[in-house]
Amino acid sequence: MDIAKYIGLFLLKNHFCYVHGLGNMELHKSPATYDSKVLQAPSYHVKVTPGGSIDDNLANFIAVNEQISISKAANALREFSIQARKDMASGKEVVIPNIGKFSEENGKISFLTDANFQYTPAGIPTIKNSKQLEEQNSKPAHSPSFPPPQKADSINWSMIILILVLLIIVGGGGYGIYYYMYRTRTATATVVIPVKDTVKPAPVVVPTVTPVVDTIHKDTMAVPPTSIDPAKDPTARPAATMVDSLTPKDHKMIIGDYPTRARAELRVKNLRANGNKVDIIDKDSTNYLVYTTISCRPNQIRHIQDSLRILFGFKGVYIYR
Repeated sequence: MDIAKYIGLFLLKNHFCYVHGLGNMELHKSPATYDSKVLQAPSYHVKVTPGGSIDDNLANFIAVNEQISISKAANALREFSIQARKDMASGKEVVIPNIGKFSEENGKISFLTDANFQYTPAGIPTIKNSKQLEEQNSKPAHSPSFPPPQKADSINWSMIILILVLLIIVGGGGYGIYYYMYRTRTATATVVIPVKDTVKPAPVVVPTVTPVVDTIHKDTMAVPPTSIDPAKDPTARPAATMVDSLTPKDHKMIIGDYPTRARAELRVKNLRANGNKVDIIDKDSTNYLVYTTISCRPNQIRHIQDSLRILFGFKGVYIYR
């Protein structure tokens, strides 16, 4: 890696170059001279001053051109500076190609610009004078014989999308509220518990038996008893079944099952506070049943169970026997 070459390139590009240990190199311009015979053009020379602003511009310049990291370029630049100081201390000169060379006299570093060094600065772009600009601006522009086409009204798609999103949000919110209200009304539906009523049992019709006379033996057969046992007489069974289906009975409906008595008692306390008549059955040490007594007919039990499931939120409602 030729560090001296990159020092010269950086100097010509920026008119200054700081090298740690060597100093700050600056490109100075000497004005043109005239000795009454020959006119000398302006010239450039390099001047070295001690110190300067420490930065990584030169190391970054080397890293970009060599395609290496800045730290690696900084290490190479530091090694070049150390070696240059050693060479100058031993009486050698450190050459910067096509620009000049470093030398040291009595511990002071100086730079001698090459006699053939020539530097031409970059050209300055020309600017048209104001008179030409005024003439160009004063010329009337050609106007077309037909009116220019008008732009169609642009559609504000962002506003349309925003309105659609708001409609979707409002519609979804309304549906959610309706669904929640519907579920709440269903869950809090009033359970109608039938009131115990008195149903008179249907009278049992006892058939009358007429005594039969045996004409052959000419003796009278025994007359059957006037009272008939309904349990043994098939004709009496439908009447008994009808009476059972119409007579309300008390049933213990289980509306909760809890593993501890404390939880069962807490449930009973809350239900009693709402006016419900409930109590606890100790089934075993891990099952405490909460029940309520319902008086209903046998054909109403299924309807009552469904109502209790909704009212108390217990899916396993059953009759405790």
